[in-house]
Amino acid sequence: MIVDCHVHILNADGTHLETILAAADRCGIDRLCITSLGRTWAEFPSEQDLEEAASDISDACAQHPERFIGGVYVSADHVEKSMALLRRHLVRGGCRFVKLWVSQFADDLRLDPIVEYCIEHNAPILAHAWNKATGNMTRESTCHHVVNLARRFPDLRIWFAHASGRWEEAARIARDAPNVCMDISGGEPEDGIVQTLLKHVGPDRLFFGSDAPGRNMAVQMSKVLSAELGEREQAMILGENVRRWLDV
Repeated sequence: MIVDCHVHILNADGTHLETILAAADRCGIDRLCITSLGRTWAEFPSEQDLEEAASDISDACAQHPERFIGGVYVSADHVEKSMALLRRHLVRGGCRFVKLWVSQFADDLRLDPIVEYCIEHNAPILAHAWNKATGNMTRESTCHHVVNLARRFPDLRIWFAHASGRWEEAARIARDAPNVCMDISGGEPEDGIVQTLLKHVGPDRLFFGSDAPGRNMAVQMSKVLSAELGEREQAMILGENVRRWLDV
């Protein structure tokens, strides 16, 4: 089974969701981990933005429960609201993981109640991370922030997105943090990404993801399919690893 661990939905409109699923079908992708960053992708989301995101994910998963695996979008700026959404959608709802974006650094101490809740309920965190040559957004995490959090909470399972952009650096930083995985979504399909990450963290800590619809699923999958991998390693990266983490 192939699982795309990093897909965004813009809303829960049926036509939009069908477009995403059609792209997945063309690539042979069976299931998709979906998150919403709200309707406007605000850098610092309001409580209403978080509520809309959770509602859209819930609706999308209800429409296609056999295809979508939902994530709950939270923010350290609204911990009480985030905790309410976790109780509603992570425990009693169908979501299996938690999403952090750019409204706080991943190691922000205000996140501690959210992190503790994730550990208690065996829910991994997907944390946006990017080491940008052009400069990051105000509170945009790098791989260093994510690994700092992971070291403070060794029982937390967390994966950072995009191999943090500068994947050679990310591989070295994450190597000694066994509770950290990374997805290879987004960016250009440069030769050597997967091989470098394998060298440092091994095949069991890499997840295939696309960052669709902003990125093309087929192009992103080429990072894995063009790498010099055995069948077992390829199967792990394309789906087995994230399925194990999400228990799906």
